[in-house]
Amino acid sequence: MSTFQSVVALVAGLSSIVGGAYSMVDTLRATPATGDIVADVRDADTAKPVQAAIVEILRSDDTLVTTMTPGDDGLSRRAVAPGTYRVRVVHPDYVATARDVHVLPDGTAELRLAMERKPHSRTTAPRPAAQRAGSAVADGAARAINRGVGRVLGRIGF
Repeated sequence: MSTFQSVVALVAGLSSIVGGAYSMVDTLRATPATGDIVADVRDADTAKPVQAAIVEILRSDDTLVTTMTPGDDGLSRRAVAPGTYRVRVVHPDYVATARDVHVLPDGTAELRLAMERKPHSRTTAPRPAAQRAGSAVADGAARAINRGVGRVLGRIGF
């Protein structure tokens, strides 16, 4: 074996050992612990789960981290990095609500969010008189158009 081959074999052996040691160090490095946010979204009046609500998790500067949709039981859960967050819940029939929460490593921050219904979504309110009158005008116009179309179609043999 020549001197050149010996040097190449030595370099190859050392690089294998260094590469293996580096991989082991990277494997043994601790992964950062996360915490959980659990949001329980309920109707403020009935305490029933709010279906189809969207739970947003935001950083303190209002940048969006993630969104969640509660299950049938009103609960949603997400693992996040430790820190302070704002949890905001939105739904078309409810007033948006938000709360701040601090998440600890390996901890669970639980929130119960009671949502108030928007005034217009409690019951179907009667239409104002102006809308009823406008609707009658629109209905009359539709009838006139239908009669006119019927006459034209009758003249051409339909």
